[in-house]
Amino acid sequence: MLILLGVCLFLYPTINDRYETYQQHQILKQWQDNMQAMDQLPGEENVEVLAAGGSKATPVGSDVTPSPDASVWINEPLVSESAKPTSVSDTVVKVVATAKPPPAKPKNMEGVLSIDKIDLKLPILSGATMDNMKIAVASIANTGKAGAIGNYAIAGHRNLTYGKNFNRLDEVVPGDLLEVDTGSNKFVYRVDEKLYVLPTDVWVLQSKDSNREITLITCDPMVDPTHRLIVKGKLVE
Repeated sequence: MLILLGVCLFLYPTINDRYETYQQHQILKQWQDNMQAMDQLPGEENVEVLAAGGSKATPVGSDVTPSPDASVWINEPLVSESAKPTSVSDTVVKVVATAKPPPAKPKNMEGVLSIDKIDLKLPILSGATMDNMKIAVASIANTGKAGAIGNYAIAGHRNLTYGKNFNRLDEVVPGDLLEVDTGSNKFVYRVDEKLYVLPTDVWVLQSKDSNREITLITCDPMVDPTHRLIVKGKLVE
Protein backbone atom coordinates (compact mmCIF):
# COMPACT_ATOMS: atom_id res chain seq x y z
CA MET A 1 0.00 0.00 0.00
CA LEU A 2 2.83 2.37 0.85
CA ILE A 3 4.56 1.60 -2.45
CA LEU A 4 1.30 2.19 -4.37
CA LEU A 5 0.75 5.47 -2.52
CA GLY A 6 4.29 6.53 -3.31
CA VAL A 7 3.83 5.75 -7.02
CA CYS A 8 0.56 7.76 -7.10
CA LEU A 9 2.22 10.74 -5.44
CA PHE A 10 5.12 10.51 -7.88
CA LEU A 11 2.84 10.39 -10.93
CA TYR A 12 0.33 13.03 -9.78
CA PRO A 13 2.18 16.08 -11.20
CA THR A 14 2.48 14.43 -14.63
CA ILE A 15 -1.15 13.29 -14.68
CA ASN A 16 -2.37 16.70 -13.52
CA ASP A 17 -0.22 18.46 -16.14
CA ARG A 18 -1.61 16.27 -18.93
CA TYR A 19 -5.18 16.79 -17.74
CA GLU A 20 -4.74 20.57 -17.80
CA THR A 21 -3.25 20.34 -21.30
CA TYR A 22 -6.21 18.19 -22.38
CA GLN A 23 -8.65 20.82 -21.05
CA GLN A 24 -6.75 23.52 -22.92
CA HIS A 25 -6.93 21.57 -26.19
CA GLN A 26 -10.64 20.92 -25.70
CA ILE A 27 -11.32 24.65 -25.24
CA LEU A 28 -9.35 25.46 -28.40
CA LYS A 29 -11.16 22.75 -30.36
CA GLN A 30 -14.56 24.03 -29.21
CA TRP A 31 -13.52 27.55 -30.23
CA GLN A 32 -12.37 26.39 -33.67
CA ASP A 33 -15.58 24.40 -34.21
CA ASN A 34 -17.60 27.47 -33.29
CA MET A 35 -15.64 29.68 -35.69
CA GLN A 36 -16.16 27.20 -38.52
CA ALA A 37 -19.89 27.07 -37.80
CA MET A 38 -20.09 30.86 -37.96
CA ASP A 39 -18.64 30.74 -41.49
CA GLN A 40 -21.52 28.52 -42.59
CA LEU A 41 -25.16 29.40 -43.15
CA PRO A 42 -27.51 29.27 -40.17
CA GLY A 43 -29.63 26.41 -41.46
CA GLU A 44 -30.89 24.29 -44.31
CA GLU A 45 -34.09 24.33 -46.26
CA ASN A 46 -35.70 21.03 -47.05
CA VAL A 47 -37.70 21.52 -50.25
CA GLU A 48 -40.40 18.97 -50.92
CA VAL A 49 -42.62 19.04 -53.99
CA LEU A 50 -46.10 17.77 -53.16
CA ALA A 51 -48.99 16.88 -55.40
CA ALA A 52 -52.54 17.84 -54.48
CA GLY A 53 -53.61 15.68 -51.55
CA GLY A 54 -50.14 15.61 -50.01
CA SER A 55 -48.37 13.12 -52.28
CA LYS A 56 -44.82 13.90 -53.37
CA ALA A 57 -44.54 14.64 -57.07
CA THR A 58 -42.21 16.03 -59.72
CA PRO A 59 -42.93 19.75 -60.31
CA VAL A 60 -44.39 20.66 -63.68
CA GLY A 61 -42.61 23.29 -65.69
CA SER A 62 -39.19 24.36 -64.49
CA ASP A 63 -37.13 22.28 -62.09
CA VAL A 64 -36.60 23.37 -58.50
CA THR A 65 -32.94 24.40 -58.20
CA PRO A 66 -30.84 25.19 -55.15
CA SER A 67 -30.90 28.82 -54.07
CA PRO A 68 -27.49 30.50 -54.22
CA ASP A 69 -28.20 32.13 -50.87
CA ALA A 70 -29.08 29.04 -48.87
CA SER A 71 -28.21 25.40 -48.50
CA VAL A 72 -31.08 23.62 -50.27
CA TRP A 73 -31.47 19.97 -50.96
CA ILE A 74 -34.24 18.32 -52.97
CA ASN A 75 -36.04 15.18 -51.86
CA GLU A 76 -36.15 12.58 -54.61
CA PRO A 77 -39.85 12.19 -55.61
CA LEU A 78 -41.14 8.65 -55.07
CA VAL A 79 -44.42 8.63 -57.02
CA SER A 80 -46.08 6.60 -59.75
CA GLU A 81 -47.07 8.08 -63.09
CA SER A 82 -50.72 8.32 -61.97
CA ALA A 83 -49.82 10.39 -58.96
CA LYS A 84 -48.20 13.18 -61.00
CA PRO A 85 -50.18 16.45 -61.13
CA THR A 86 -51.68 17.46 -64.43
CA SER A 87 -51.14 21.21 -64.06
CA VAL A 88 -48.99 23.71 -62.23
CA SER A 89 -51.96 24.67 -60.03
CA ASP A 90 -52.04 21.11 -58.64
CA THR A 91 -48.46 21.39 -57.43
CA VAL A 92 -47.54 22.64 -54.00
CA VAL A 93 -43.95 23.42 -53.05
CA LYS A 94 -43.36 22.95 -49.36
CA VAL A 95 -40.27 24.56 -47.85
CA VAL A 96 -39.27 23.34 -44.43
CA ALA A 97 -36.55 25.37 -42.73
CA THR A 98 -34.38 23.28 -40.47
CA ALA A 99 -32.48 25.62 -38.20
CA LYS A 100 -29.03 24.57 -37.06
CA PRO A 101 -28.25 25.97 -33.64
CA PRO A 102 -24.67 27.21 -33.45
CA PRO A 103 -22.37 25.26 -31.15
CA ALA A 104 -21.95 26.73 -27.70
CA LYS A 105 -18.97 29.00 -27.21
CA PRO A 106 -16.35 27.89 -24.71
CA LYS A 107 -17.16 29.13 -21.24
CA ASN A 108 -15.59 32.47 -20.28
CA MET A 109 -13.43 32.55 -23.41
CA GLU A 110 -12.49 35.88 -24.98
CA GLY A 111 -10.26 34.72 -27.81
CA VAL A 112 -6.99 33.05 -28.73
CA LEU A 113 -3.49 34.41 -28.13
CA SER A 114 -0.84 33.38 -30.69
CA ILE A 115 2.91 34.06 -30.62
CA ASP A 116 4.61 32.39 -33.58
CA LYS A 117 8.09 33.17 -32.20
CA ILE A 118 7.58 30.63 -29.39
CA ASP A 119 4.98 28.35 -31.05
CA LEU A 120 2.31 29.54 -28.63
CA LYS A 121 -1.44 29.27 -29.16
CA LEU A 122 -3.58 29.59 -26.05
CA PRO A 123 -7.21 30.32 -25.18
CA ILE A 124 -7.72 33.59 -23.31
CA LEU A 125 -10.21 33.14 -20.46
CA SER A 126 -12.04 35.98 -18.70
CA GLY A 127 -10.68 36.67 -15.24
CA ALA A 128 -7.23 35.80 -13.90
CA THR A 129 -8.51 33.33 -11.31
CA MET A 130 -6.53 30.32 -10.10
CA ASP A 131 -8.91 27.92 -11.85
CA ASN A 132 -8.66 29.74 -15.18
CA MET A 133 -4.88 30.07 -15.01
CA LYS A 134 -4.47 26.36 -14.33
CA ILE A 135 -5.86 25.72 -17.81
CA ALA A 136 -4.67 28.65 -19.90
CA VAL A 137 -3.93 32.38 -19.77
CA ALA A 138 -6.54 34.86 -18.59
CA SER A 139 -7.35 38.55 -18.92
CA ILE A 140 -7.08 40.74 -15.83
CA ALA A 141 -10.35 42.32 -14.74
CA ASN A 142 -10.81 46.08 -15.17
CA THR A 143 -8.11 46.41 -17.81
CA GLY A 144 -8.64 46.99 -21.55
CA LYS A 145 -10.16 44.88 -24.30
CA ALA A 146 -8.55 43.39 -27.39
CA GLY A 147 -8.05 46.01 -30.08
CA ALA A 148 -9.58 48.79 -28.01
CA ILE A 149 -7.98 51.93 -26.59
CA GLY A 150 -6.37 50.98 -23.29
CA ASN A 151 -4.13 48.25 -21.93
CA TYR A 152 -5.33 44.67 -22.51
CA ALA A 153 -3.57 42.78 -19.72
CA ILE A 154 -3.19 38.99 -19.82
CA ALA A 155 -1.62 36.87 -17.06
CA GLY A 156 -0.36 33.30 -17.24
CA HIS A 157 1.67 30.79 -15.23
CA ARG A 158 5.31 30.15 -16.03
CA ASN A 159 4.91 26.36 -16.00
CA LEU A 160 7.94 24.09 -15.73
CA THR A 161 6.69 22.00 -18.67
CA TYR A 162 8.50 23.22 -21.80
CA GLY A 163 6.25 25.38 -23.97
CA LYS A 164 3.25 25.24 -21.63
CA ASN A 165 1.44 28.54 -21.05
CA PHE A 166 4.05 31.32 -20.59
CA ASN A 167 6.99 28.93 -20.05
CA ARG A 168 8.90 30.46 -23.02
CA LEU A 169 7.69 34.05 -22.72
CA ASP A 170 11.22 35.21 -21.82
CA GLU A 171 12.28 34.39 -25.41
CA VAL A 172 10.02 37.13 -26.78
CA VAL A 173 11.89 40.34 -27.59
CA PRO A 174 10.97 43.81 -28.92
CA GLY A 175 9.94 43.60 -32.55
CA ASP A 176 8.18 40.23 -32.23
CA LEU A 177 4.49 40.02 -33.13
CA LEU A 178 1.55 38.86 -31.00
CA GLU A 179 -1.94 38.10 -32.32
CA VAL A 180 -5.27 38.07 -30.52
CA ASP A 181 -8.15 36.42 -32.40
CA THR A 182 -11.54 37.29 -30.91
CA GLY A 183 -13.51 35.37 -33.53
CA SER A 184 -14.86 38.49 -35.18
CA ASN A 185 -11.50 40.27 -35.47
CA LYS A 186 -7.78 39.55 -35.41
CA PHE A 187 -5.53 42.11 -33.73
CA VAL A 188 -1.76 42.13 -34.27
CA TYR A 189 0.53 43.77 -31.72
CA ARG A 190 4.27 44.48 -31.98
CA VAL A 191 6.33 44.03 -28.82
CA ASP A 192 8.06 47.30 -27.87
CA GLU A 193 9.12 46.65 -24.28
CA LYS A 194 10.25 43.81 -22.02
CA LEU A 195 10.54 44.41 -18.27
CA TYR A 196 11.28 42.65 -15.00
CA VAL A 197 9.39 44.27 -12.14
CA LEU A 198 8.35 43.59 -8.56
CA PRO A 199 4.89 42.11 -7.87
CA THR A 200 3.90 45.45 -6.35
CA ASP A 201 4.59 47.37 -9.56
CA VAL A 202 0.98 47.49 -10.70
CA TRP A 203 1.67 50.56 -12.85
CA VAL A 204 2.38 48.13 -15.72
CA LEU A 205 -1.41 47.63 -15.96
CA GLN A 206 -2.07 51.28 -16.65
CA SER A 207 -2.65 52.55 -20.19
CA LYS A 208 -0.78 55.40 -21.83
CA ASP A 209 -2.80 58.16 -23.45
CA SER A 210 -4.92 56.81 -26.31
CA ASN A 211 -2.68 53.86 -27.18
CA ARG A 212 -4.06 50.42 -27.94
CA GLU A 213 -1.75 48.22 -25.89
CA ILE A 214 -1.32 44.67 -24.70
CA THR A 215 0.57 43.49 -21.62
CA LEU A 216 1.56 39.87 -20.92
CA ILE A 217 2.46 39.03 -17.32
CA THR A 218 4.10 35.97 -15.77
CA CYS A 219 6.39 35.03 -12.88
CA ASP A 220 10.19 35.22 -12.95
CA PRO A 221 12.19 33.15 -12.38
CA MET A 222 10.20 29.98 -12.86
CA VAL A 223 11.37 28.48 -9.56
CA ASP A 224 10.79 30.55 -6.40
CA PRO A 225 9.75 33.66 -8.36
CA THR A 226 10.51 37.05 -6.85
CA HIS A 227 9.66 39.26 -9.83
CA ARG A 228 7.28 39.52 -12.76
CA LEU A 229 8.22 39.29 -16.41
CA ILE A 230 6.31 41.88 -18.43
CA VAL A 231 6.00 41.93 -22.22
CA LYS A 232 4.26 45.02 -23.62
CA GLY A 233 3.16 45.70 -27.19
CA LYS A 234 1.19 48.17 -29.29
CA LEU A 235 -1.47 47.51 -31.91
CA VAL A 236 -0.15 47.64 -35.47
CA GLU A 237 -3.07 46.03 -37.36
